Amino acid sequence: MGLRLVPRILLWIMLTVSALGSISLWIRPEAEESQQAEQMMLEQQMAISTAANFIREWMTWSGEETSEERGGRLKPYVNRSDVARFSFLQPAGKETKQTVLAVEFVSLQRQGNGRYTVRLRAVVLNPARSIWYVEVPVGVRPEQGAAVMDLPVLLPVQEPPELPDEGQAEPHAASEVKLRMRPSIEGFLKAMCAEAVPGNLANYVDSDRTLIPLQGRVQWVSLDDMQVYGSGPYTVRAMFTVRDAATGTVFPQVWKLRVKEDNQKFFVQSIG
Repeated sequence: MGLRLVPRILLWIMLTVSALGSISLWIRPEAEESQQAEQMMLEQQMAISTAANFIREWMTWSGEETSEERGGRLKPYVNRSDVARFSFLQPAGKETKQTVLAVEFVSLQRQGNGRYTVRLRAVVLNPARSIWYVEVPVGVRPEQGAAVMDLPVLLPVQEPPELPDEGQAEPHAASEVKLRMRPSIEGFLKAMCAEAVPGNLANYVDSDRTLIPLQGRVQWVSLDDMQVYGSGPYTVRAMFTVRDAATGTVFPQVWKLRVKEDNQKFFVQSIG
């Protein structure tokens, strides 16, 4: 009996080894794909960060700054042999200067072999506020770092896209609903501006929700427009005016509210 079992045991061992090998071959590509995705994500993050930091330094200049000082600011982002080329600048006078207020990421294109083109939007002050779109070519070696490969390309200014308000995807609520809801929304907005603790919003906020009021940092002025969408719960777009309590500056706000009706009363469920 023992000898008869040997072939069967060997067969089961071979089948088990074969199955384990198949599982290994199935798991390995997935692991490799995951590593490649992580590697690419790391490269993209390095490219974007390097391009944004470089543009902030490259578009900042002063007539009083020397070429060596400017080159010192740009040196961490470019090849050593290119520092002089990147730092070249001839200001019209010592009193001229430009400062960067913000650098915003727009898009990323992968060129292959660790090279990327990063498109950015830079907001500068020179002396008036202006906007520039730039493309920055960046080379990335995750184990070594990233460097800007060539001078940025200045692009025409792009107009922001015209995007519809999300609430417009729903039909307008009945005018009767809007009329009944308006006092509740106005009362809620006034309370949000004036009150200090969430409990004081109980008359306007859904009982199982907690909203934090603005604690008097802004003062209520007026409800200027209100659009109501849906059939309940409702999406409400409220445009109103407030006054900064510290400076007296008046400015508008637009809040998108989620509102439910319960026993002929309206309660806010969320903001945004």
